[in-house]
Amino acid sequence: MNDLLKIFSSHESKRQTFVFNLVFKQLLGVGYELVSETENAHIIYSKSFKNSTSINIPVCSDLLNSKGFEPMDIPFKNSGVDTLLFPSEKLTPNQWDFDVFAAIFYLVSRYEEYKGFEPDAHHRFPPEASILCKTQSFEFPLVNNWVQNLKHQLVLKFPDLKFNEPSFKFISTIDVDSTFQYKEKGFFWSLSGFLKDFFKGNYGEVKNRFLTLCNLKKDAFDVFEELEKHHTDIEVIYFWLLGDYAKFDKNINWKNARQQAVIRQLAQTHKIGIHPSYQSNTEPVVLKQEISRLATVTGNKPAISRQHFLIHHYPKTYQNLIQQGIKQDYTLGYTSQYGFRAGIASPFYFYDLEKDLETTLLLYPFCSMDITPLHYFKLTPEQAIEKNRELLKKVKDVNGTFISLWHNESLSGALRWQGGWPTVYEQLICDALNL
Repeated sequence: MNDLLKIFSSHESKRQTFVFNLVFKQLLGVGYELVSETENAHIIYSKSFKNSTSINIPVCSDLLNSKGFEPMDIPFKNSGVDTLLFPSEKLTPNQWDFDVFAAIFYLVSRYEEYKGFEPDAHHRFPPEASILCKTQSFEFPLVNNWVQNLKHQLVLKFPDLKFNEPSFKFISTIDVDSTFQYKEKGFFWSLSGFLKDFFKGNYGEVKNRFLTLCNLKKDAFDVFEELEKHHTDIEVIYFWLLGDYAKFDKNINWKNARQQAVIRQLAQTHKIGIHPSYQSNTEPVVLKQEISRLATVTGNKPAISRQHFLIHHYPKTYQNLIQQGIKQDYTLGYTSQYGFRAGIASPFYFYDLEKDLETTLLLYPFCSMDITPLHYFKLTPEQAIEKNRELLKKVKDVNGTFISLWHNESLSGALRWQGGWPTVYEQLICDALNL
């Protein structure tokens, strides 16, 4: 039996080591070593060297042996699930038809998000600028598919190799941008809301606000106790916005006693992460302050985060998070697009292209968000359930991690979330447990 996978490579670099660690140690659960001879190599990664007894992967790009992050045109072939990046121009027998290691590095390093694109209204990288948009492959975990194909070839050629890859996992994540819809917001805020709804003719909301504030009806966004009925057999993470009130940050004051009680109660059974405010993206001192606030509430400094509005800029946002002791981040995904922003359905370490090194920050990409089917795809709840099932199966087939993103607001069934949207979440959990 072979204990280690033997790889011959024409060169060594930090980028190559990062990719090899991701592919073999993290995704396939097998150790590897670099060898200087091609004779006994399981894999040969080279422009010129190859042999008939090894798996030969061509070097079709200098990406892994270079530095910096200047924009580049990425050659590709096919589309959808069959997408290949950095295809080989000269196909030869017994050789892969693309540079899988360069392709993986390009996607998971988020190389395309550093520069050379037109940001959206919130200064975010738009999905339309991604190579995955050009190849219509957002909804396919390409990296996991490629790695599984590599494993299949390795098993056929070298049956003595043993793999200990991760199994399928489902994680539900819930962002709390506003803990309550009407409660705990003070007299002037409530009065302003009453008048605004009244003059807009939203008489149903005028009634709901009155009943809620008079304790004749439970606050719609206060769904936390009800959610626990569905959270007995799954991993759940709550991300709490504790920033100061501003245009895009509208939660109540972080010192509010009732809100703190909710957080502390949930922290007994679930992880609570920080939801850095919109303002924190341009003011690192604000990030530090908000992390300190959550630590004060829970008694533990948070080590996990997700950016409000999913705003993050490479590499500064992640550098700031690392500096504040964050170990895991769950921001990677799109509001307007289903699927896999980095082409992968598994957690991976942030590679800082500016410093050219692998960091300790583990990124957890999500692939399904509450607002996507409602606002962007215009789906019915029934159609959204089917879309989630499609994605679940794709992730399950590659032993990936399926992460969903919901809000307590969307799970309330109030306002725009009327008409069965909480049922989409409940069915997602059921399908994930019984797939």
